[in-house]
Amino acid sequence: MRILFCNKYNFPFSGTESYLFDLMDLLHARGHEVALFSMADPRGNPTPYDRHFVPLTNFKKGGQGILHKGKLVLQAIYSHEARSRIRKMIAEFQPDIAHVRNIYHHISPSILWELKAQSIPTIYHLNDLKMLCPNYNMVSKGNVCERCAGGAFRHVISEGCYPGGRTQAVVLAAEAYTHKWLQTYETCVNCFLAPSGFVKQKLIENGWAAERIRVLPHFQRLSNIAPSVPWPGSPILYFGRLSPEKGVLDLLRAMQRLPHLKLQIAGDGPQKEALEKFAGEHQLTNVSFAGHVHGEALERLISGSCFTVFPSHAYETLGKSILESHAAARAVIASDLGSRREFIKDGQTGLLFAPGNVDDLARAIFYLAERPKLAAQMGSAAQEVIRQKHSPEDHYAELLKVYQSLSRCSRSAESFGPGAQAKKLKIAFIGGRGVASKYSGIETYYEEVGKRLVAQGHEVTAYCRTYFTPQQKYYSGVRLVRLPTIRSKHLETLVHTTLSTVHAIFGRYDIVHYHALGPALFSFLPRLAGKKTTVTVQGLDWQRKKWGRAASFVLQLGEHAAANFPDATMVVSQNLQTHYRDRFAAETVYVPNGTTLRKRSAVGGLAQWNLSPQQYILYMGRFSPEKNCHLLIDAYKRLRTSVKLVFAGGSSYSDSYVAELRRHESDEIMFIDWVSGELFDTLLSNAMLFVLPSDLEGLSLALLEAMGAGVCVLASDIPENRELIQDAGFTFQTGNVEDMARVMQMLIENPLLRQGIGQVARQRIANSYEWGHVTRRVEQVYRQIMRPDSKPTAAISSTLPPKYIS
Repeated sequence: MRILFCNKYNFPFSGTESYLFDLMDLLHARGHEVALFSMADPRGNPTPYDRHFVPLTNFKKGGQGILHKGKLVLQAIYSHEARSRIRKMIAEFQPDIAHVRNIYHHISPSILWELKAQSIPTIYHLNDLKMLCPNYNMVSKGNVCERCAGGAFRHVISEGCYPGGRTQAVVLAAEAYTHKWLQTYETCVNCFLAPSGFVKQKLIENGWAAERIRVLPHFQRLSNIAPSVPWPGSPILYFGRLSPEKGVLDLLRAMQRLPHLKLQIAGDGPQKEALEKFAGEHQLTNVSFAGHVHGEALERLISGSCFTVFPSHAYETLGKSILESHAAARAVIASDLGSRREFIKDGQTGLLFAPGNVDDLARAIFYLAERPKLAAQMGSAAQEVIRQKHSPEDHYAELLKVYQSLSRCSRSAESFGPGAQAKKLKIAFIGGRGVASKYSGIETYYEEVGKRLVAQGHEVTAYCRTYFTPQQKYYSGVRLVRLPTIRSKHLETLVHTTLSTVHAIFGRYDIVHYHALGPALFSFLPRLAGKKTTVTVQGLDWQRKKWGRAASFVLQLGEHAAANFPDATMVVSQNLQTHYRDRFAAETVYVPNGTTLRKRSAVGGLAQWNLSPQQYILYMGRFSPEKNCHLLIDAYKRLRTSVKLVFAGGSSYSDSYVAELRRHESDEIMFIDWVSGELFDTLLSNAMLFVLPSDLEGLSLALLEAMGAGVCVLASDIPENRELIQDAGFTFQTGNVEDMARVMQMLIENPLLRQGIGQVARQRIANSYEWGHVTRRVEQVYRQIMRPDSKPTAAISSTLPPKYIS
């Protein structure tokens, strides 16, 4: 599914954006294509759609003329420019659904009218109470205020509750009245997502229809720091914004009565100086201010506390700080107001006190501080609630239900051209070992393309080998069929593909998708049972050095079968496409392998290998003769450097070769087994240089992943590597140890060059090689061969976009 997010900030300005970017990453990892429409702020990471963004606007900048100020007022109420820009982005991105967050003033609700005009189903995800209160949070003079209830927005002017002054309050009221009279939200929004039941109830009280509001609390990942029991004397912690409605002054007054307890305050905001002054004047030596803290540093503060306190005077729509505390196994003391009761079970995961009652707050703090074991028990219970009710997986499942209820991927169906059918397809994958361990490109293809096809509404079954795949029915939405095989270099694939094909013939599949040359030999059999088949050729496997004459001959037959047996043949490189055209006069479809974009991960995981970031050269993949790992070792030994050489991977029926490689193992040359998940990301993204010295590839998944992580790459100059790298990396003469060592030495000595070319590589991946792009091309091939008038592969290749045809 293609999801367009709309939010005025394109960087982590607040918890709203932190959730937004985490959600986008979560959806992208599950196979969806996501894009952001926002302001063009240099603090945000670049995207392929930045040219459509609204120009950066600063409403608080002084020294502006009256005409410019008038323009800003009109923009805040209804921006024609924002509507024009999102129209162009919709035309390019073609979303299935729009997910709107914080768009006020800088973008304005005008974009909702364009989404309506383009028939894009729209979800409005509430992160504040702006629809009920022009001041966002239903707070006046530091306390709850409901004077604007029922649409009486004039009170934002009379109350003087907006900190920007009366003039800006008039603009806020005008904006609210304009969209009330236009009925913008009633007309343009299909569904409102509320982060708590409290928010939904407030909307209903103000006249909004209950059936259009769904409750979906935010998800929260568990802390990366192992939970510990609070030790005696552990400080109490407040973290968050420092503004009057947060009630931090109440907390300081409570600490006056508890001089034997320590309080840490982490955060920033307009009240910071006043709070620090209060603490100084009243000699609160038990209170310390840590300033703005985020990321791992904040996790350490939370984990080092006895419990956390949130004395807010405002309703709050959710309380992300509460979830973050619970994720680190810390109990919470909070004011009993708004949504807090939904997230804190009084007496079980924390304590609630009467809002604004300093005595009650002090009693609650004293009670829990004197009982650290109870605080630890509450923290453990709270963490279990996070695990059961706020996991990313559950959040994704519920959100996907909302998306699917509003959009059945109609735009994706339309993109396949006349005669295309939008029906759900049933697809079988055969040829790989399975899932849950990305042993090679095929296993990665199973997982990445499979889960994205499932996200598009299709049913995908992966045939897996019993010894390789965990015993479970589904993995990332893909149905698993585990079948046995013979653990033998020459018989394993043959036996498993035979059993899988027989099983698939009697299964209810529309398409059977074979992977690699060996399995391609069977691709004619499902066609005899009325099913469509396709083959993906990952490389010319018969050329691999591990195969003898007989095995090589069988794989050459598979190469011939891939050109003639299936309804469509896909190849992962343009070099392979040319090979099939020249040798077999066969037209194939170019659909490359893919990868995901990775940011540099936290370095903590490197400690187990005694590695430091940017201080090691990495090879990652199979240890087989054609990969030329022995040449990389020879080249490394010629370098003048203190950086280490790391090999991460394992054998592929080449145990004698691996044993020979391991003879060189030392403090400088390390061998690591297969890694996955966070350890994989950490090891890859923190490498100084990624080297691929092979003399045979289809389209290297390891090379794709390194480039997608922004790591500088060096590879042999075989055609497939040159095709992928182009000007986004470096190559050396295949098999030439001296040339490899020369380029490695040059790159080690030029960190700025490595950094710059790594960013070029990452952008190249973003433009053409993300798994979302790949899945859309695969789906197009499926749709083509399912058409009643489908023809041989040549007809299919001609329908794909030019960049996917040589």
